Amino acid sequence: MNADSAPPGRRPGPGLQVLLGILVLLVGLWGLPAEQYIGDPLAVRMVTWSLLERGRMDVPAELAQSAGERGQYFVQNPDDRLYYSKYGELNSLGYLPAMALERALLGRLEPFNDLATRTVLLNLNNLVLSLVLAGLLLALACLFIRKPALALVWVLATLYASFGWNYLRAQTTELLQWTLCTGFFWALFQLWRNRGGGRWLGLVHFFLAGLLLTKVVYVLLVPCLLLVGLMILPSQASRPRALFGLLGPLVLMALLVAGLNELKFGNPFSTGYTQWVRERDLFRGDLWAGLRGFLVDPQRSIFLHQPLLLPALLALPAFFRRWRLEAVLAWGTLAIFLFFHAQTANWAGHWSYGPRYLLAVLAPATLPALLVLEWLSERLRTPSGASLAALLGLMLAVSLWLQVQVNALGFFTYYQVEAAVRSFPAPRALAVLQAQPFGVVNGQLRSFVRTGTFPVFLKEAARELPPEQTASLADAVRQRTRGNRFFSSRL
Repeated sequence: MNADSAPPGRRPGPGLQVLLGILVLLVGLWGLPAEQYIGDPLAVRMVTWSLLERGRMDVPAELAQSAGERGQYFVQNPDDRLYYSKYGELNSLGYLPAMALERALLGRLEPFNDLATRTVLLNLNNLVLSLVLAGLLLALACLFIRKPALALVWVLATLYASFGWNYLRAQTTELLQWTLCTGFFWALFQLWRNRGGGRWLGLVHFFLAGLLLTKVVYVLLVPCLLLVGLMILPSQASRPRALFGLLGPLVLMALLVAGLNELKFGNPFSTGYTQWVRERDLFRGDLWAGLRGFLVDPQRSIFLHQPLLLPALLALPAFFRRWRLEAVLAWGTLAIFLFFHAQTANWAGHWSYGPRYLLAVLAPATLPALLVLEWLSERLRTPSGASLAALLGLMLAVSLWLQVQVNALGFFTYYQVEAAVRSFPAPRALAVLQAQPFGVVNGQLRSFVRTGTFPVFLKEAARELPPEQTASLADAVRQRTRGNRFFSSRL
């Protein structure tokens, strides 16, 4: 074995961890957003404000009613008539450090504001979570590869050459979910490798509990734990005790979630997602439309937004031969979440970037790409190896370029531009806009503001609209195109 290699499963060295931490900090500081992500996170932070200022989980009626449609963000309990967030409580608790520090610095705390102080503190909160996530991803990758340097490449590609970079910056709850889910799979694989162990089982329960307190959909991960637990059960000295250690915490989690549901929604089996008229029937969506969207839609395709998934799919048979259970758990989870969300009415997620509902479960599915990296590293001196390495590098470089374009502009620039186009009688221009990935659109918008070169959709609009309307639309598009970096106003 080479000196720079280690058997899969070895902990990454401190030097590699420090290097990764420095890179994550540098990229994070360079890309700090200047604006706050609106929508769901605002409602989540209103609960944080209520906890800090009122010591209560409910939100005043006037705030809840002004936030949106009935049930959109807050659900009215039919028993006490109070308004509670439909989102998991850990989402709001995750903002406690930043907002408590804001109150200490300013001497006051408002439910929501766009002050630079709050933006900076929320950004710092994301930086800390990004460091934790990066460390967990590195530990996860090192379970499957002998060369830690290749694990570092996989981690950086996962973080920055994918749509995940947007969620490292956006002050939303997706980053917390992604971190917890990565920790869950890392601990679960360790539990299997060690054929038990209270430490690893405790960590699996810890991460799973956190996920359930962010979003109830992560109950779909429970079968993963049960499968591993039952497979290692025969090797345990005391099977009844081991079974109790496996199932006992799950029962406590179920009771905790049911109790919170009863408190907030008046029913232990209510999720809070059915009071909003648009979500009253969660599974009224078109399954095939959702699947088609997740697979080939230019704005939601998992392969376009996570380019490591394609080489991972190609390497899956080899990965399965070496780590059968891990392959089944990683890809089985992705398949279950994909089919679950594909049949919902809001499979794409309103006003979001990429397949955000699958963000947390995509990274484990790309682990087979580590075998591709290892194979290529051993054949770089051969024509075929060099060619394939160049092809993979090109794929990642293109995706990185797309992410840079996305993260250069405001979080909702695409949707604001789309709304402007919709306000004009230019259906072909709208179709052209919607057929392009966000990164391509943002790249054209940046060029338009800098050089005046019309984006493709504006060129199409010029064929459909009279000159004065084309000029009006162009002005509207220009006004909606703004930079989103804290330390730079340049596009």
